[in-house]
Parts: sequence; structure tokens; C-alpha cells
Amino acid sequence: MNYNKLSADPTALILGIIAFVIMILGFCCGFVVFVSLILGVVGLVLSIKSLKEYEANPTVYSHQSRQNVYVGKIICLVTTILSAMYFIVIIVAVVVYQVGFSDIIENRLDQIKNQEVNDSIYLDEEIEENYSNDSIYIDSTFVDSM
Repeated sequence: MNYNKLSADPTALILGIIAFVIMILGFCCGFVVFVSLILGVVGLVLSIKSLKEYEANPTVYSHQSRQNVYVGKIICLVTTILSAMYFIVIIVAVVVYQVGFSDIIENRLDQIKNQEVNDSIYLDEEIEENYSNDSIYIDSTFVDSM
């Protein structure tokens, strides 16, 4: 008897494998996991749709095609779950470190601002008081006033 292949027979399996490889690479590269998450969800949707087609009319499709789609569904499901968990970890880490990093920058800017206010270089009165008895200062002010 001539059996047909399910619509997502090679596609779900291929998407699952590609998503799994990208997920493994994403553990060291970071936001590439988002691509793995998308591919896993697409493969999962396609495999669920194809398995519903098989359940509606099992005599038309081959059992091997159903097994391929089922394996693709499992790979896509595992990849989607792991990618989603890792993506959530990345988002939480970015939020936590961003909040801490912004506090550090704000504190450092406040220190610089306070240093400028308290530093004697920026206060002209102190310069004039310290150097008013200096002969070079007296000569330069005398020349400037002429």
C-alpha cells in the first residue's frame, strides 16, 4: 500500500535539530538562544499540527512518518523549554546587573561632582588669597590692569 508523508515529516525534525544546536551554541553566546526559542516553537507547532492530521486519518499516512514527526516534536519541546529557561535567566541577569550598574555609575558621578565642589582649584577666592603675596602674581596683575 502507498502511504503518504505527514506535512511536517522532515521539517519538524530538522527545525528541532537546528534549534538544539543553536541552543547549545547559545549557552556560550547569549542572546542567540532567542533564535533557538523561535525555531523550537515553530517546529513544535508544525509537529502538533501534523500529529493531529495523523490522528484524523491514520490509514493515509505512514507509521514511519508519524514517528519522525513525534521525534521532532520531542526535540522541539525539549529545546523550547531549555531555551525559554535560559532566556529568562539572561533577562533576569541583565535586569539585575543593569540596576546595580546604574547605581554604581550614579554614585561615582556624585563623588566626582562633590570632588569638584570641594576642590580648591575651582574656588578663585582661595587662589587669590594664597598667591596675593607672590611677586609673580603681583607683577601679572599689575600688567593686566594696565
